[in-house]
Amino acid sequence: MVRNYRKRVLILGGYGSLGARIAQLLSNDAEIQLIIAGRDKFRADLLAARLPNLAEGLRLERDSINLAAQLKALHLDLLIHCAGPFQEQDYRVAQACIDARTPYLDIADGRRFVCDFPRLNPAAEAAGVPLVSGASTLPALSSAALAGLAPAFARIDRASIEIAPGHRTERGLAMVRAGFESLGENFPILRNGQWHETFAGNHLRRVQLSHPIGERWVCDFDVPDLELWPRAQRSLSDMRFGTGVQPRTLQLGLAACAHLSRLRLPSTGSWFATLGHKLAARWPGGSPHGGMQVRISGEDKAGQALARQWQILGLNGDGPWIPAAPAAALARKFLRGEGPAPGASICWQLLEMDDILRELTPYSVVTAVEALETPANTLTTAGP
Repeated sequence: MVRNYRKRVLILGGYGSLGARIAQLLSNDAEIQLIIAGRDKFRADLLAARLPNLAEGLRLERDSINLAAQLKALHLDLLIHCAGPFQEQDYRVAQACIDARTPYLDIADGRRFVCDFPRLNPAAEAAGVPLVSGASTLPALSSAALAGLAPAFARIDRASIEIAPGHRTERGLAMVRAGFESLGENFPILRNGQWHETFAGNHLRRVQLSHPIGERWVCDFDVPDLELWPRAQRSLSDMRFGTGVQPRTLQLGLAACAHLSRLRLPSTGSWFATLGHKLAARWPGGSPHGGMQVRISGEDKAGQALARQWQILGLNGDGPWIPAAPAAALARKFLRGEGPAPGASICWQLLEMDDILRELTPYSVVTAVEALETPANTLTTAGP
């Protein structure tokens, strides 16, 4: 009898925007047997049929009452949870993986979901199962960027992250809706050494990325890094994250919706989310180029002011592959037996930058690190 020694990887929500890209990245490995799962078996089968190496589709819902039993029957080597949005989710999928003794990772970027994930650690350790949350742009890629920049510093005082996606790229409905539904919601941010309240869509400002992206407009949004970076870098007095859409008029409208949503009119959250997604998909203009930058400033080991910047640019519509790369890279480490020890952890510097960039080799993605000339003003942003 011939036995199948291929590693069995189930991607829950595998036909969504990010899940499908993770599946495509992993499908180049003949040693991996992919299972594309979700509530719509037709869509799961359709994607599985397009992948090489005999992938299969499966109907599986994250809210199934017997999810743990279903996972146990599948004899999985890894489950990748991509069935977002994660902002309002609980940990039932991760708990089912603990009960089924199935290794787990997810692509969550919801602040509370990711930052509170280690509460599962005692149960995961007792079961001997590794679980990792946040294997995407934030905080997996951003923390890898920090690891590359930090050695030049004796102290880091200020940090900022900006993400400027290209307008002419494929959008995931769940991700876009989550962004619009959060408009106007309060969250804490570190400013001048103190925690202050801001809200999603606040502080509209300009940022400058490298050519061909150029000037973009961003505003505040809540992400795990706003909490994780100050934990890791105790000297931080300012930590900021901003993201936005193209063109500028659409971003101005988004900021206006954020302020309007704070009036708490009935049903405005759902209404803004639906309207915003329709407008974003159909609005003319914009470009297929997007990018992300991480900037930090402080002092070097000689006590001199220092500022560094890391950028990653996704050109010609290839930007959406960037958030898929960390999950694919971490999945390969899991399957090689090089993943984290049993327990529940956050994907904070679990990957080196080279691990992530290796997944992006076939795509129009470039990175650069540079010293900023005016450290004292490097994180100052302009805006109305």
